[in-house]
Amino acid sequence: MRLDTHVHSSYSGYSTIAGLSRLMRESYNSPEGVYRLAKARGMDLVTLTDHDVIAGALAIADRPDVIVGCEVTGVFAGDGVRVHLGVLGLNEAQFADIERLRGDVCELLPYLKQQRLFVSLNHVASRVNGRITGAHVAALIPWIDGLEVINGSRLRLQNRTATQLAAAHGKVGIAGSDCHTMRGVGQTWVEAPHATNRDEFLDELRAGRVRVGGRHGNVLTMSSDVIRMTSSLYAEHGRAFVEQPWRWRRQLMVACLALGSPLISVPLVLASLHFTLEARFNRSLLRDMARFPMLRVPELA
Repeated sequence: MRLDTHVHSSYSGYSTIAGLSRLMRESYNSPEGVYRLAKARGMDLVTLTDHDVIAGALAIADRPDVIVGCEVTGVFAGDGVRVHLGVLGLNEAQFADIERLRGDVCELLPYLKQQRLFVSLNHVASRVNGRITGAHVAALIPWIDGLEVINGSRLRLQNRTATQLAAAHGKVGIAGSDCHTMRGVGQTWVEAPHATNRDEFLDELRAGRVRVGGRHGNVLTMSSDVIRMTSSLYAEHGRAFVEQPWRWRRQLMVACLALGSPLISVPLVLASLHFTLEARFNRSLLRDMARFPMLRVPELA
C-alpha cells in the first residue's frame, strides 16, 4: 500500500511569508480534490497534514482509506526555534492535547511517544524549520520515529542529508510530496508492501518495514508551484470582487493585484534564489552537526 505522507490543503491557513500573511493561503487544495487526485495517481491510502489543524483531514476521514495527519509546529521554548513534525494516525482528543503542548517540545515529544503516535521530523535541512542547529537535531533524535528522506518540494541534496541522518540513527525513512498545489500530490510516497489496510500500514510504518519512492524537488517544480499559487490567489480575490464589487477593500485588492501582475513572470528567479539559500543552509547545518558526535553521518565522519 502506498501513501503520500505530506500533503496540504486550504485548511493550512494563510502564508507565513512576511507580507503575504493576510493575502495568500498556504494552499488552495480542497480535501476532496486531494483525495481524488491521490487515488488517481496510485495512492492506496490518503492523508492531509495541514499546519496545526486536522479539520481538512477530518472532512474526508469517514473513508476507510484515509489516515488523519497533521504537520505540527513544535517550538523550542528556550530560543523559539520551530520544527515541523509529521504526526500520523491521531484523533481529535490527541490533537487537542498536541495543540496545548506544542509550544514546548520538551512537553510535546514525551506525550507523542506515550501515545504511540508515529512522528517524523520533516525537511530537517530546510530553512523553513527556522534556524535549526545540530543541538536542536540532537535533542529531537531520541524522540522521533522517522525522518522525511524524500520531500518532493526540497532539493535532492537536502533529502540526502536526511537520508544519512536516518540511516545513522536507525530511524524510519518516509517520503511525501509536501505539495501545497495539486502538482505533486501522489508523486512521492511511502510503500508498505505487506499492509492491506490503514491499521496494518501504520503498524508496518512503526516497524520500519516500508520503502520510499518518488520525486525530489527542483527549481522547475518550485516555479510551477509559484505560478499555480499565484493563479489561485488571483482567482480567489477575483471571485470575491465579483460577488461584492461595491466593497472598497475588494476594489483596493483588485487594483493592487493588477499592479503586481508583472511579477508573475519572475517565479524562476524566485525559485532559483530560494534553492540557493536552501543549499547554503544545508551545508551550514551539516557543518554544525559535525560538532555533535552522536549526529555523525557517513559524509561527516
